[in-house]
Amino acid sequence: MKVTILGIVTIFLVVWGNAVEGRDLSDEDSILETQLKNISKPAIKTIQTEYGDTYDCVHVYEQPSLDHPLLKDHVVQMRPSAALEKTLKASKMTTSLSSVNYNPVKIGLEDGCPIGTVPIRRTTKEDLIRTESDSPKPFFNDPALDATGDGYQYAGIVTRTDSRKVYHGAGARLDIYNPRAENEQISAAVIMVLAGPQGKKGGIRTGWMVNPHLYGDCRTRFFTSWTQENNGKADGCYDLTCPGFIQTSTLVALGSPFSNVSIIGGVQFDASMLISKDPDSGNWWLMILDDDKPIGYWPKALFDSLSRGANAALWAGLVYSGSSDWPPMGSGVYQGGSFVHTCYMAQVVVGKPGDAKFSPPDADEVIVQQSRCYKAGDNSYVDENWLYRFLFGGPGGSQQSCK
Repeated sequence: MKVTILGIVTIFLVVWGNAVEGRDLSDEDSILETQLKNISKPAIKTIQTEYGDTYDCVHVYEQPSLDHPLLKDHVVQMRPSAALEKTLKASKMTTSLSSVNYNPVKIGLEDGCPIGTVPIRRTTKEDLIRTESDSPKPFFNDPALDATGDGYQYAGIVTRTDSRKVYHGAGARLDIYNPRAENEQISAAVIMVLAGPQGKKGGIRTGWMVNPHLYGDCRTRFFTSWTQENNGKADGCYDLTCPGFIQTSTLVALGSPFSNVSIIGGVQFDASMLISKDPDSGNWWLMILDDDKPIGYWPKALFDSLSRGANAALWAGLVYSGSSDWPPMGSGVYQGGSFVHTCYMAQVVVGKPGDAKFSPPDADEVIVQQSRCYKAGDNSYVDENWLYRFLFGGPGGSQQSCK
């Protein structure tokens, strides 16, 4: 059974709903209050943001992720190893794009949490209520096989390696937009690494996302997700809504909104993100590279094949729809050749087998994926500043027109 904090709460509420049908609202409210109390961790400090989010500064060893049964007695790795830091310094991914129209975006809490604590976005009663309805799952179809399926569509690029050789990570600089997405929709830009055979596939994803069902608003937010399949069942979730991801940053919380987003034809805001396997510990680290910010990591104990490395990497726009229409992807337009009108990913890099540093993907190994309503293109290596880049996006449309 998938181990999630919110998932356990959801099952509890559904079972009680079936058992005591007809109870009054005060009973349901009491149950929600009890569950909120049970999943909350003691806060050293509480931070309220201008966006209405509340973050609790929780002791690093009290964070919910350490409740995962596979992480019992886990010793937190507070920083990437010296070997990984050496790899990052040897890889050219941290410079901003050479134009006044392109600006690295700031993300994170202004003051942050005290040393020894980490920010955890507080779960609200409304969050629990939303979990009672069907929600998009944090795992997606195999991007190396199909650009559509299970309510999801992609547009972007994929690289693969065989099972004897593995990637040790993937990264890119993501242009950040705020596409319109309604309650049963998602619009996102993702970096993904995958490994394992069908039925036992493990995956890690990061990027930005508009997901009203998950976050309760339509802001563009920094997100992660992880999954590990096991004979038809899957463990994993978005951000910190279940045990798994170990937070180490005192400044950047998963689910944080971006303060600035790009304007079509105007100033562009982007962020450099990286998923990297630590060569010493084997844990998978998440980084924001613009300010040299390690955010935290997924312990290798969570995964099967992915604990040894990835055999596929994806950089793409992603949309989901549980309604009659598909939402916009990226900027909502696809105008080939225009990096100020169409959403881009630049400085695309992958940790290749046998190469300690990160470098652009080989052109002959890149597969471009797109669908009827969402396009990807202009993909190529440019120079030492942009490295490998591509465009993606589209306006979306009806279920019938986007088949």
